[in-house]
Amino acid sequence: MWFTLVEIMVAITIFMIVMISVMQIFGISMNLTNKVDINRQVQENVKNLTETIKEDIRKNWITWVWTQVDSYDLNSGNWLKLWDIKYYLSNDNENLVRLFDVEKCRELKNNCFLVKDDWITKSKLTNSWVAFENLDFQVMWDKIKKLAINFVMRPSTKKWINSSLIQNSKLIFQTTISQRFVKTN
Repeated sequence: MWFTLVEIMVAITIFMIVMISVMQIFGISMNLTNKVDINRQVQENVKNLTETIKEDIRKNWITWVWTQVDSYDLNSGNWLKLWDIKYYLSNDNENLVRLFDVEKCRELKNNCFLVKDDWITKSKLTNSWVAFENLDFQVMWDKIKKLAINFVMRPSTKKWINSSLIQNSKLIFQTTISQRFVKTN
């Protein structure tokens, strides 16, 4: 029993329609999986860096914050100084030097990360999955000194994530950490 040319063409057409549908479903599920992985990585990075900064603030004193602009506002900026610890943005994986032009972090090709410099060692507080676009520390002087941290974090371009997913997965984060809890009798 032989198949006719029409039967073969119909079978190939039906097979192609089914395969195109399967590939579209696979592509959608891969994008969803990537988005979930990205969100999980961003949340883990935010948790780790806020916990580290919170612990250091409660053990040390907030000395000052500094910005790269000419206004030298010691209450607001993108560089935090505790007693003997500094936090700043960098995009140099080798030397972890402070980035002076934070505007460069907004470009997708630049993957900026937060560095903790405690005079002995320098270490990155974020992993290669995420990059900073902006960072702002602000000290509030109330009865207890508090630090407000504001930043915009996005997925890193080094992980081969498409640019629309990077733009849709930005996290705008703000939190406040008090310097110390003071118990009065």
